[in-house]
Amino acid sequence: MGKLDNALKRVSMNVMILGAGGGIGRALLEEYMSAPGITRIYATHHCEVSSTSSLVRWLHLDMSDPESIMALADQVDQPIHRWISCTGILAGDHGQPEKTLRQLSSGKLQFDYQVNALGPLTAFSSLANHLRSDDMRAVFLSAQVGSIEDNRLGGWYGYRMSKAALNMGVRCLAIECARWRSAPLIVAVHPGTTVTNLSRAFTKTRKTPVQSAAACAMQLKTLVESLDSDQTGQFLKLDGQTLPW
Repeated sequence: MGKLDNALKRVSMNVMILGAGGGIGRALLEEYMSAPGITRIYATHHCEVSSTSSLVRWLHLDMSDPESIMALADQVDQPIHRWISCTGILAGDHGQPEKTLRQLSSGKLQFDYQVNALGPLTAFSSLANHLRSDDMRAVFLSAQVGSIEDNRLGGWYGYRMSKAALNMGVRCLAIECARWRSAPLIVAVHPGTTVTNLSRAFTKTRKTPVQSAAACAMQLKTLVESLDSDQTGQFLKLDGQTLPW
């Protein structure tokens, strides 16, 4: 029996997916809805969504609002065994990715940091008492452009900086949580270029391959269920290879 089979043989498992109303998050929700042994899926959304599955409990969450994040724990009544943050912002009403220094805006930078870094980390913190179950695994979707060592092109200041901040937070979190009695496995993951509302405008002219949200979610779930203790605190690709910080 492989690592994936061993992970999924649990009699019952509760999953939380932050950003389940988005492209990758919604596809990942579909993956776990069809997985064996799932008792409850807590799925957060920012906009209105619907699901007919009795497994899913939808929770409203606004990553730009610290009060909304702190209220999340009050809506959860079960231990969580899989915690996956699929939230993030690249462009929108708050602005477009910056190409030059002259385009920097403190308001946009603060918004990027709140949604891409502070939001996921404080959401994890607010739910800490629910995340101490055996075999708990936490995944934070990051981005390769958040790698300082890999930055060759510059630009995209807010997105790059906020994802780099998230990566540092994940590393600190993994070190601290390793001291828990039941230490969770915690990683940052680059999902690859995926066609979603977040990236659609930036993938139309790309010459390199892009993947569907469904294909990304399938690989992501496989990665989550096959993680081992040597990988905790790392920055990974979907295939499990490590990325430089």
